Amino acid sequence: MIPPAQQPVVLTERLDLHNTAIDEPSATAGRCGTIHLPSGRICQAAEHHTDSCDFRLGA
Repeated sequence: MIPPAQQPVVLTERLDLHNTAIDEPSATAGRCGTIHLPSGRICQAAEHHTDSCDFRLGA
């Protein structure tokens, strides 16, 4: 007998917030928040964007 298909798990918490290369205030505001470590600039693109990061000076 084949078991029924399971529903995908939907996470409500962003696991990347536990990464030191993520700016938490930017990420909790719905932005990517990835920090470019050599320059200190923070990506202001939307969360889970498909294009490359849009690094700007942190606020």
